Amino acid sequence: MPGESGRTLIPVTSRPATGHPPGTHPAHPGPPPGEPTNGTAEPATTPAAPAVESVPAVESAPAAETTRSTSGPAAPIGADRPLAGDLPMERHRLQPKVTRYWRWRMLFSGLPVLLLFASLAWVLPWGAWWLRWGIVAILAIILVFGMIVLPPIRYRVFWYALSATEIDIQHGIIFIKRSVVPMHRVQNLRTERGPMADHYQMTNLKIRTAAGSVSISGLDRIEADDLCNRISELSDIADDV
Repeated sequence: MPGESGRTLIPVTSRPATGHPPGTHPAHPGPPPGEPTNGTAEPATTPAAPAVESVPAVESAPAAETTRSTSGPAAPIGADRPLAGDLPMERHRLQPKVTRYWRWRMLFSGLPVLLLFASLAWVLPWGAWWLRWGIVAILAIILVFGMIVLPPIRYRVFWYALSATEIDIQHGIIFIKRSVVPMHRVQNLRTERGPMADHYQMTNLKIRTAAGSVSISGLDRIEADDLCNRISELSDIADDV
């Protein structure tokens, strides 16, 4: 408009120092299109930013399960508890002289049968003579073979172990058996000594339960007494000697 001195005044619009039009500064973005610009400051709402993705529950399940199994209660004591004879250091074997004792016992057990067949072959005329005496010879060979071969095998197989809860015994010759007797089921103990056992200072121990009995043949006399005393204390019975 014309001024008093004859000059024309041109209106000037101020710009920010950055050179950007008002409302387009990167640090101060203008209101989005369609929003009212009444000069009232609206509270800024922070949108949910999916910056960190949550791990699915399925993937974290094994870790939680591992923690439960590690920190949970321990397994029962009897689940994986070894037997008394599973530890070789706990196994007890018999004395080597027991093989001689077993040989004499086998001889005295088989000799009456051999003499009976020999008497029948001599007195009764049944069959041919070579058949009768052939049977007697076969029985004699079986007896001698058993006396020589079987006692060493029986000695190597046999052992017994004792714990506070059970008696573990392995025995046999051709078929190896393992008998585990719970200590609380022992009902009776019996020791037997014959003339041959007295000669070798040995004792035979028989352990009776409600289900049957287990025998330990050829124990040293002192060892048998100690074993009887210990089983009697653990099972709360009195031995029958």
